[in-house]
Amino acid sequence: MSDRPLPHPDRDSAPYWEGVRAGELRLQRCSSCGAWRWPARAICNRCHSFAAEWVAVSGLGTIISWVRTHQVFMRAFQDDVPYVTVEVQLDEQDDIRMIGRLADPGTPPVIGMRVRASFAGDPPLVEWRPAEPST
Repeated sequence: MSDRPLPHPDRDSAPYWEGVRAGELRLQRCSSCGAWRWPARAICNRCHSFAAEWVAVSGLGTIISWVRTHQVFMRAFQDDVPYVTVEVQLDEQDDIRMIGRLADPGTPPVIGMRVRASFAGDPPLVEWRPAEPST
């Protein structure tokens, strides 16, 4: 058994984690106005509706910030240091941003780099990989 912290899905986040296990990035979307919600919550911050659905999204986004961690903050991650954590602005909506690890430690992070969600580990977590250029 790993000593790494594990996700603890609750009523609001369970559909997200089900999507991750299925290899999909799913977000909550307001059924009334269509706004995306992240993190998941009971009420839409735009129209105040309680109606929502969970939808698989593209998993594409752009790095808007990053940090390379050299310090061991938790013993469970000491073998991973150094690692890069990125803030990704998702394509679906400008104010939807997710934090996660850049999957390939050899890939230099760059502001503006296009990335795609990927899923790794047991239980799986979302990581970010450089997106293939569109042709």
